[in-house]
Amino acid sequence: MLFGKVPLMAYSIELLSEGSIHQWEEFNDRSREGTPFHSIRWKHILEDVLKLRLRYYLILDGGKVVGICPFIEQSVGFFRGLNSLPHSEFNNMILDDSFDAGRLDEILSLFAEDYSFLHFNVYHPDIIAAINRDNFIVEHTGNMMLDLKQKPPEAIWSTFSRNMRYNIQIFEKRGFTIQEVHEPSEIKRFYHYYVENLTHINGDILPFSFFERLMERFPDEVRIATLTNGDVFAGGWLTLASPDRTTAYYQYLALNRDLPNRYTPTYPIYWDLVNWAWDNGYEKLSFGRQKLEPGNPRLQGKAKFGAEHVPIHARLVPLSRTVSLAYQLKRKLSGLQPADAPTAG
Repeated sequence: MLFGKVPLMAYSIELLSEGSIHQWEEFNDRSREGTPFHSIRWKHILEDVLKLRLRYYLILDGGKVVGICPFIEQSVGFFRGLNSLPHSEFNNMILDDSFDAGRLDEILSLFAEDYSFLHFNVYHPDIIAAINRDNFIVEHTGNMMLDLKQKPPEAIWSTFSRNMRYNIQIFEKRGFTIQEVHEPSEIKRFYHYYVENLTHINGDILPFSFFERLMERFPDEVRIATLTNGDVFAGGWLTLASPDRTTAYYQYLALNRDLPNRYTPTYPIYWDLVNWAWDNGYEKLSFGRQKLEPGNPRLQGKAKFGAEHVPIHARLVPLSRTVSLAYQLKRKLSGLQPADAPTAG
């Protein structure tokens, strides 16, 4: 008979299979950090349309799922590793409250059996602090989140300056209206200006088939709306909403860049998002991923509508000494910045 402390059961990782899909979905659905971007439906879109080489891992404590890790497999030279999901506003590793952060190195060692590096995102700094091997800050980023329980539309409106209110109301005064669109011709019009906007800012343009598949996979959760006056298109946007009415996710802005400079269509767009989310009972509204940079106009614009920057801790963890030395040399040759320096728990 054993007395005293019960021995800890070893954690294990398991590559997602057809037989474990239900475990993944159940964990994502019950987790407070679960999102549509972690769902199997989203995985299928990325694979079917973008042909990505995805690797989804479950972290197990015995037979219990205590974490899910969505990754894309990538190779750098001779080294093979796992990176966080592209084209996904929420691509963080999700861990159960029962997960022992102090045993994170145990998990990393399991990934080291097949991979040379691991790039992942988490919301909790204590997870990063538990890493006892070289790890590098990748970027300072986060999600712009509005808590509607704390900041309802009426409270947000009261913070606007006279000029801000004018920039929102001028569209209605000029005959512009906001409407949801469903017809194929309207969706293609939205996509045309989405491409125009991404081309202007040198962004990554997703194919039209991505949006087609998104609407097929999430028929009850996708909302596309446009701001128009007859033939004049000012802006459009897509919202992906969680079925449980907790969070709505703003995505894929379309803008007519030929509008006169006196118009700022993002203001009525953001204002519609706030009111639509409030009227439909959502607790939070995500304005999307944003880098934390001084003077970032996109961050400042979203902050005007009550959104706060929720940091994401992005780390690159070399899983071999060779990769760690190679990465440090690369950073040194390119001009190592303080934010890129290696850290340890």
